Amino acid sequence: MTTTQKAMPSAVVEAFMVQFWQYGYAQTTVDDLVRGGQLSRSQFYRHYHSKAVALRQSLQAYQAVLDQQLTQLIQRDQALGTPLTALLTDCVLLPFQSDRWPAGCFMVNSMAEVGDQDQLIADQTQAIYAGLQTRLVGILSPHAATLPASVAALAASLMQVRTGLQILAKQAPSAAQLKQQATVSVQLIMAGD
Repeated sequence: MTTTQKAMPSAVVEAFMVQFWQYGYAQTTVDDLVRGGQLSRSQFYRHYHSKAVALRQSLQAYQAVLDQQLTQLIQRDQALGTPLTALLTDCVLLPFQSDRWPAGCFMVNSMAEVGDQDQLIADQTQAIYAGLQTRLVGILSPHAATLPASVAALAASLMQVRTGLQILAKQAPSAAQLKQQATVSVQLIMAGD
């Protein structure tokens, strides 16, 4: 495809998302986005207006992908009768269990790099974070009577573990190391000791 042909918008935004995710906002140029999205420079500015708008649209796409992957993971684990701690471990490891995406978490990266500089990005990343935490509350709620702490406190603790694991994932540890760290952390949180 030449840069003058129009790529599918979802494919373009996905290419932007991967670029930002892998290299960060500061290291990504409009030329990188144009090249990755297979657009001309004028197409980029006509449709996305700025690098910041491209980042916001990329975060929207990320939220949709993450939500879809999380839904599939929860349905799969529940159908298999996966124990609660194993299900939660799988949830905190998402999305870096996939070969499709760069290591770490696009949301965490964006929060750390741009969140304090752009209120719209801060609001958007906080909404993604809150959405994930709400999903964890939904998983934990049916077990509330047997949990060692409140559902809200456990979900918040699990999100902190997830954030740490996502940062660790950027250092390219083995999948086994990440899984072990996630498993131990989730078990400690769920034991309440």
